[in-house]
Amino acid sequence: MSSTVRIALLRRLARRAPLRFGPRLAEALVTRSRHVGSRWTAAATARRTAAADEAVALYRRLDERQPGRHHTGLARALVAQAAVPDDRTAASAEAQCREAIGYVEDATDRDALLVLAEARRLAAVNLHACGAVREALPPALGARAIWRRIGPRNADERVRSALTLGVIGDCQATLGRPEEALAVRREAMARHRALPLLRRARFAPAGHQLAIGLAESLVAAGRHDEALTLLAEVHTELGAPLWLRLHPPSRPRLGRMLSIMARCEDALGNPERARRTAEEAVGHWRVEAAAGPPGRAGGLADALLTLAAVLARTGRRDEALHQLTESVELARDVDAHVLARALLDLAELRIAAGDPASAAASAAQAVALCRAYSEQLPEVWWPRLVRALAVTCAVAAAEPGLAAGREAVELARRLAGADPRYRDLLADALVELGRAVDGAGDALGASDLLQEGVAVRRDLFAGDRDTHRGPLARALGDLAALLARLGRRHEADRTAAEAEAVRSAGTGPGAGTPEEPHAA
Repeated sequence: MSSTVRIALLRRLARRAPLRFGPRLAEALVTRSRHVGSRWTAAATARRTAAADEAVALYRRLDERQPGRHHTGLARALVAQAAVPDDRTAASAEAQCREAIGYVEDATDRDALLVLAEARRLAAVNLHACGAVREALPPALGARAIWRRIGPRNADERVRSALTLGVIGDCQATLGRPEEALAVRREAMARHRALPLLRRARFAPAGHQLAIGLAESLVAAGRHDEALTLLAEVHTELGAPLWLRLHPPSRPRLGRMLSIMARCEDALGNPERARRTAEEAVGHWRVEAAAGPPGRAGGLADALLTLAAVLARTGRRDEALHQLTESVELARDVDAHVLARALLDLAELRIAAGDPASAAASAAQAVALCRAYSEQLPEVWWPRLVRALAVTCAVAAAEPGLAAGREAVELARRLAGADPRYRDLLADALVELGRAVDGAGDALGASDLLQEGVAVRRDLFAGDRDTHRGPLARALGDLAALLARLGRRHEADRTAAEAEAVRSAGTGPGAGTPEEPHAA
């Protein structure tokens, strides 16, 4: 019997015996609200919304007549209501999940615990979407605790438990905890891969989502080969024209996946292929932004960021500037994270293009944006604020530039003291402030800052030569030039020789052998 016929019959029966048939009707409506058609349309979403709304209203009436007996059903309907991707905000969906949690939080039976786990997962998803990442982590961890307690019994429950781990990974990644994010995302992917082949095919969209999250963590860890291999497997299915015709809602995931693949290809030394992949990603996002549901501008802006980075590294600066300008306009008032990254990339590219006035305007916007969010999520926004202040130091007038540079160094010291991963940021801030102080006429003060920045760079270079060779060589070059102007010729010659040794360390057989180039 089709769901439409079943619901029509149950409606007639529920009018005659609401207490007997009302719960059955409500559950049939919940099932309809979860039905996702092959193509997104406003009408299909409206039908899902109407079914969920009716189920919630029906359970509320039943709960009024039989207080306490329908809390699990009402919570299940609220979760279904929150899961419909309609025009309600993420904050509204999170409030529905919170209400559902309140009905079943103290329950002990398995059905109620399943509802509680899903309500917590969806609450975490929507909190993360609202930018409340720190607040999203506790409900996600609570959902994981439930799955550990009751254990998934079928494929659907295993997938939901894997998606719970995926949300935890998203939160950890956003909070700047890459190792924790990578570990939990690996576990989530392993759970999906453990499904029988036919079940895995049924839940393929969840697998795509988990694979993309895992690939992002692999990229963050520098494992570009592994990430590209993983995404190549997913691309075989997700990128097939037939799949897109049958599952149009998968297009945003395809666009996101292609952007990650472009970054991997670029890092692995294939810039032309990376450019083509990034352009393909932008094309998919343009299709989605034009024809799909609202709110896709942020995804397009992010894809344009990746394309601009690839274009800039291949010397196509004007094209990169055009992509970044479009990215800024698309992300404005839509996605603060993408907007901040786009403004900073745009400012740095304008500096490289010899347009400091335009760079200063973009940097000022980035500083204001980072300050606005820095207290809400300091793990994310303080490093961006350091970068924005360092850019401001490079392009602003003397006094404002020096003030920005000093603030950048002070904040970077705090970050690097708490987490060694931010030493790279500290080195950049020190070198930029050193240049500004030198420009203001204080060569001795500048030399102290540059020497400290070079010392940090040497430590970083000892741990990862390929990544830090260029920045160390440039910092040494700046220091050598400054020492020469101060008349410290012997130190200047030694520093210049060290810079040359660092530059040539990876340019031939045996060239990378000096362990302590600064001792030359």
